[in-house]
Amino acid sequence: MLIPVKEPSQVGDARRRALAFAQELKFDDSRRGAVALAATEMATNLVKHAGSGYILLQPVRDNGNSALRVISVDKGPGIRDITKALSDGHSTAGTLGTGLGAIRRAASALNVYSSPGAGTVLLAEFWNGNTKHLSIGKDFDVGVVSEPVAGEEVCGDGWGVRELRDAALLMVVDGLGHGLPASDASREAERILEATKHNSLPDILKDTHDALRKTRGAAFGLARIDADRRLLSFVGVGNIATSIVTPGASRSVASHNGILGQNVERIQEFTVPWESNALVVMHSDGLTTRWDLGRYPGILSKHPAVIAAILHRDFCRGRDDVTVLVARLAGETNS
Repeated sequence: MLIPVKEPSQVGDARRRALAFAQELKFDDSRRGAVALAATEMATNLVKHAGSGYILLQPVRDNGNSALRVISVDKGPGIRDITKALSDGHSTAGTLGTGLGAIRRAASALNVYSSPGAGTVLLAEFWNGNTKHLSIGKDFDVGVVSEPVAGEEVCGDGWGVRELRDAALLMVVDGLGHGLPASDASREAERILEATKHNSLPDILKDTHDALRKTRGAAFGLARIDADRRLLSFVGVGNIATSIVTPGASRSVASHNGILGQNVERIQEFTVPWESNALVVMHSDGLTTRWDLGRYPGILSKHPAVIAAILHRDFCRGRDDVTVLVARLAGETNS
C-alpha cells in the first residue's frame, strides 16, 4: 500500500493505516504502539525534511512468522551523515531531533539509504512475537514493491515466492491491461505457484498457461535460485525483465515472446551461475529497463526492500501497474 504524504494532515492517515495492518497481523499492544510511533515520525519527517514523499506499508508472512515493513520514500535533500542523524538530539529542522533515533529504538530492524540531493529511503521492520529475521525460510531475503497505476483500486501485476527444499521460486506476472481483468490473471498465476506440486519451471509455466486461458492472459517470469548449486534458472513469456546484479555488472536473462494463457511460442529454461553476493531483480514493464544500480554507491549492501523501493521511486513509468522484486541469499551483502 502506497500512502502519499505531502502535508501534515496526511501524517495521521499513514499512522492509522499502519496500525490497521499491525492489528491484522495480531501485534500486541507494545508492537502496535511501536508501529504507530514510527509511522508518525517517518511521515512527519517527509513533510519537514523532504517536503513530500510517500509511505509504503507491506505486511510479510512466512512459515508462521509475520512482520510489517514501513518504508518512507522521498526525493528530498538526503541525509549527509546517517550516523549522526540516528543519534538523539540531532536536528536540521529546529525540532528536538528525536525522530530517527525514536524510529531505530521502536523498530525490530532499520535499514536506510540516502544520497545528498537525491533523497532517502528508510525501512523500519516490525517483527511479531519471537521472530528474529524475516526471510524465505532461512535462506533468502526478498523485497517487493507492487502498486496499481493511478486511478485503479487493484493491481494488475502480481508476484510470488515459494520455498522448496533446497531452493526458492520467484515469480512476477503482469496481467494484460489494468484493473480487475488484469488482476484476475495475476491472482490466478499466484494461486498456481502456491498450489503447484512441480519443481520443474517449464511444468509450472505450462500449468499456469492452462489456468490463464480463462483470463485475458499475462506476461510471466519465473526464476529458481538453487543456493547449494549456486545456480539461477529462469523461464519467461513476455516482457518480465530479469537481471542478475553483482558489483560492477548486470546480466539480463532472456524471455520468449508470447502471452501466457493465449499464445506461447516457445518454452525454454535458461540456467546461469549464481555468484556470491549476487542480487536478482525482476520487474514488470511498469518499470523502465534503464536502471543501473551502479549509480548508487553502497546500494548493494542494503536490504532488498530498500533496493526495490529505490528502483520504484526513480524508474517507475507512472502510466502502468508496476512490480519490482529483489532477492538475494540471506547473510550475503555487498559493500
